[in-house]
Amino acid sequence: MTGTRARWAAMLGVAAAVSALLAATGWLAPPRAKQPPPQAPGGCTILQAENVREGAPTTLRLLALPAGTTRRVTQAGYWINAMGYSAAQDVVYGVADGTRTGRYVHGAHAVRIDAAGVVTDLGVIGRAGAHRPVWSLVTGATAGAIDGHRWYVRQGSDLYTVDIDPAGQDYLRVVHRTPLRPVSLAVGIDDFAVDPADGLLYGVSTTSRGDSSVVGIDPVTGRVAVVPGLRFPEGGAYGSVVLAPGAIYATANHAGRRSVTYRLPRDGSGPAIEVASGPPLVSSDAAGCLTEAAPPPSSPPPSTTRPSPPSTTRPSLPPSTTQSSPPPPRTQTPPVTPPPSPEPPPPSRPLPVEQPVVVPPAPAPAPLPTPVVTPPPSASAPPPPSPSPHVHPAKKAEVAAPDTGKRTQQKRRWGLTVLILVLGGAAAGGHARRHR
Repeated sequence: MTGTRARWAAMLGVAAAVSALLAATGWLAPPRAKQPPPQAPGGCTILQAENVREGAPTTLRLLALPAGTTRRVTQAGYWINAMGYSAAQDVVYGVADGTRTGRYVHGAHAVRIDAAGVVTDLGVIGRAGAHRPVWSLVTGATAGAIDGHRWYVRQGSDLYTVDIDPAGQDYLRVVHRTPLRPVSLAVGIDDFAVDPADGLLYGVSTTSRGDSSVVGIDPVTGRVAVVPGLRFPEGGAYGSVVLAPGAIYATANHAGRRSVTYRLPRDGSGPAIEVASGPPLVSSDAAGCLTEAAPPPSSPPPSTTRPSPPSTTRPSLPPSTTQSSPPPPRTQTPPVTPPPSPEPPPPSRPLPVEQPVVVPPAPAPAPLPTPVVTPPPSASAPPPPSPSPHVHPAKKAEVAAPDTGKRTQQKRRWGLTVLILVLGGAAAGGHARRHR
């Protein structure tokens, strides 16, 4: 009995060694769980201002793109338009022409919207060098975008540059005016967004010449030109425009009995597709893509304070608008200067309503060059063979029957079982022959 036990122990040891070897080489390893595919880039969250009727308070919403999900932030007591997002300050600036009680005495005020949705009135948007409040040049503006410390605002056929550097002496003042040409394209742009790659502003012109085409604006020269191959469906004024990686999003204020947000590939690889819809609007605006982070607490510890990202270096303003040395940073928001009694307010004008503009035909400007997009390398292309000194002729591949990982592992386990039984049977047979 002692010899028999020793032989069985030896056979079990051999079987355990074989099993360990197969497990180490992966033959008996359990199937790996499938990893989820990486998420496709190109998402963007924007802050959208919606006005459903004239004079009503503006509703602010967060719109996630391209999913199209929306969340109401607040109902501001202002008529807000021409918004722009400052990534360096992580706030949104907007032009407010009035409140629920009526229009401002000296025209447009600047409002600031923080990450929590709190709207703050910063006072009238004045002119650089003015010593007393005058009628704001950006009153009735419908398009806005921010690049660094420059807030570009379109009012009529002019592009105004507003300084938003809190440390500058011209904070929230118009420091430059650029006429937009041709007017037949410019007056139909109700919002635009800046592309940091080329410094141009991109919007949708809905005039008879623009025909809902994407246009580019040079903020230095004021030249407006149609981008070939990029066009949105005809649907009234496009009051909200934002740029996201590889796409441009625009919202038609009044497409039938609703407002519609479209996504258009910037390389012209496909038509505009609908991603969201809502009630019809008399005006709208958007700012983004926003930094998706929770707002910091009121008294954060030093280790959790999020530093502001450095602003992008931009060319200096023209010599006529050169600024002097800025004073030390101000710790409080500039107060609103009360209107002087001698100056009578200008005649009241209706709040801006974004509608398509019909203009007479004029010579078409030279189109912007079509953006060239280098296609990514094809994933189906096989990699080049690595050189090897021992190259053998490849045999013709045999067509294997479809199998699953589960069946393969079952076959391996059955093969191991058969191997153990064969070894055990051989040992038992040899022992029996010796004791006959």
